[in-house]
This record gives sequence, C-alpha cells and structure tokens, in this order.
Amino acid sequence: RPHRGATLRGARQGRVWGGGGGRARPHHGPSTGSTIPMRHGLIALAPVLTVAVLAACHRGSSAAAPAPQPPALPLLPMARLYSDNGGGIQDSVRLVVRDQATLEEVWKQATAGQASPPPLPTVDFTKEMVLVVGAGRKTPEDQIHVDSVAVRRVAGVGGKEEEAMAAIVRTLEGCRRFRADAYPVEIVRVRRFTGPVIFEERQDRATDCK
Repeated sequence: RPHRGATLRGARQGRVWGGGGGRARPHHGPSTGSTIPMRHGLIALAPVLTVAVLAACHRGSSAAAPAPQPPALPLLPMARLYSDNGGGIQDSVRLVVRDQATLEEVWKQATAGQASPPPLPTVDFTKEMVLVVGAGRKTPEDQIHVDSVAVRRVAGVGGKEEEAMAAIVRTLEGCRRFRADAYPVEIVRVRRFTGPVIFEERQDRATDCK
C-alpha cells in the first residue's frame, strides 16, 4: 500500500529519520366507458420517451473521464549513489533527504559496514534530493531498488487534488538458497520536488531458482 515518505531535516545518531423488447398484450379488464384507440396512446407516449432518452444521454455525456496519469520515468544508472546489504541500515525504511547535513548522517550510517566507506557524493540540493530505501532483514539474494519516479495528481487533505512525486520501489525476493542475514539498501538521486513523496511498492520473485 502506497505511503508518504517522511521529509528528513535532521537525524539522530544511530537512527535514520526520515487506480428485449416484449410484445404488448391487450388489456381484458372491464370497460370503463370510452376507450382511447391504441395508436393514439402510442403517439402520446412517444414525446415522453424521447425526452427521457435525451436526458439520459445528457447525463452520461456530462461525466468527464479522469485524465491519464503520466508514466513513471526509469532512473538512469548515474542516479544510483549507493547499494549494499551489509547492515549499515537494518530497518525497513523509505526516506526523503533534502539537505546536506542529513545526507551526511544517512551516508555515514549506510556505509558503516564497509571496511573502506565510499566518499560522500556531491548533491546540489537546490536542484536535487535523495531517496533512501531499505528492505529490512532479508537474505543475501534479495534486493531493493527505486525503479522509477513520476509526478502525479493525487487527493490531498480534504479531497483537494495536489501534485505528489511517486517513487516506485521494487523489492526482489531471491531463491533463498543462503540463510545468512542481509539488509538491502539503496540510495538514489532524483530531481528536487517540494511536494509530498509517495512510495509505491512492487514485489517480484526470482524466476531462475532450481
């Protein structure tokens, strides 16, 4: 189920914050006096039926179809800043980082399991922001990735529409041939977006298991 990502503006040590017509039968009841020829009755009904049909058509045409949502754009390889399963971040997390200080704290924690941690990447936070996704406790063959992103219109507070960035997070379950613990995490760079970020989850399984 999609959920909104928390905007990170600070971090504590050791913890990261963050769609048939039937035939008419004659009437056999008693006569009440004068009778109206059948053809007159049909003629009298015709205008009423015509008005009802036109009204129904008008109601059906007034409902506008919702505008199609733009497709999500796959992330380029250069957008992926870090990927690992060594346990630096062991929780299942979906984070949005919008400032340098928070990036430094998150990067330090994510790379803590590395003997030689990679250098902190340069991110222009006036134009970009960072998404961090962690799968929690998994096995060494499991993976997590930010597959793509898109800006969409969603129902906001009070039902009013607003723009939100949708980040498609894809978790791949491996063949589970190894029973060791692993903690997949990925850090990616995307264009800066000042509105809410919604993480949409996708689950896949490996198809080449033997």
